[in-house]
Amino acid sequence: MTTTLDAEFTQAVTNVTVNDKKLELAIAAHTEIRDLLNADEELRRWGISPYLIGSYGRQTARYPGKDVDVFLRFTNLSARHDPAKIYAAVERVLIAEYGSKDDDSEGRVTRQARSLKIDFPDPEEPAPYGATSFFDTSFSVDAVPAVPWQGHWGIPNRDRKQWNKEENQRWIKTDPIQFDKNTDALSVASWSPQVGSRNAYRPVVRLLRQVRHTHLRTQRPGGLFVEVAAFHVWQAQLVTGSTWAELLTSTLEQVAGQFTEYEQTGLPDPVFGTPMKPEVGFGLWTAAASYFSELAQQGREALDADPCRAAKIWRSVLGSNERGEVLILPDGCDANGFPLSAISAVTAVGSDQPRGFASDAGNRD
Repeated sequence: MTTTLDAEFTQAVTNVTVNDKKLELAIAAHTEIRDLLNADEELRRWGISPYLIGSYGRQTARYPGKDVDVFLRFTNLSARHDPAKIYAAVERVLIAEYGSKDDDSEGRVTRQARSLKIDFPDPEEPAPYGATSFFDTSFSVDAVPAVPWQGHWGIPNRDRKQWNKEENQRWIKTDPIQFDKNTDALSVASWSPQVGSRNAYRPVVRLLRQVRHTHLRTQRPGGLFVEVAAFHVWQAQLVTGSTWAELLTSTLEQVAGQFTEYEQTGLPDPVFGTPMKPEVGFGLWTAAASYFSELAQQGREALDADPCRAAKIWRSVLGSNERGEVLILPDGCDANGFPLSAISAVTAVGSDQPRGFASDAGNRD
């Protein structure tokens, strides 16, 4: 009998999903920045049209979802225009409103290589029951200018020394909007695996991002690269299973196999197929492949284990976030992977009991 811990994984999906309050605040911040930029005459003349991209836009953000990406499309400009001038105009408007963090500790805007980061701290309201991190709603918005270019979009080169050169050096071709569309298509495809009546792609990506965060932390590849790798193996219909546990295990196996190939070929861009930049350093793909392969083996072991042992394994694989352990314990199990005796059950009630957080923005998947 396969042990899939369906109820516990359903809660785990909720526990790695950005909650409704955070989504509401992120959307409000996007709207605030959009309205602010749209009010500027020069930017409006250039056809400013902000668009929510990144893991928030694709609905693959892992809780706590600290980073929100906004694509500042300038529809009336082109790659012939100077990225320095466009960047400076956006900078002028944002710093006038929020202040520069580089110049004043009270400011909220940080200048970055090709984007501007705006901090949105927690609203000044007390957290229920004295909680802090559980209800942490702070985040930052990373706004990057973009111009139409050859049917796609161009964003400024990270290397500002290239900004005064030819258009194919100062602009980098990208298309996160098309990646959003591709993700939407995959998440509703009739052949794409489901758990019950729910398409599983986006929830599994959130779980995968949580696994990456737990075991790789600041080491590359980062969350976006791991998500793109998952996109490729799901798009190729290599992932199998009908439960969260089976699908996460299969995804880990397939992604680990791809990581080994990426050491030589690089990670294909999900839109263009060319190697994504910046390149992952030598040996890091192989190291990540080793990590993910071992974690996949642990997943296979859990599928064949009794529920208590399976829960202990998966808790090690998934780790924890600001809400606590991602996978709750099944009834009758302790945190060491053993069944509770009648005596120990009386004293086992505590931090390992299921949490009451039930808002699941992932229902939109």
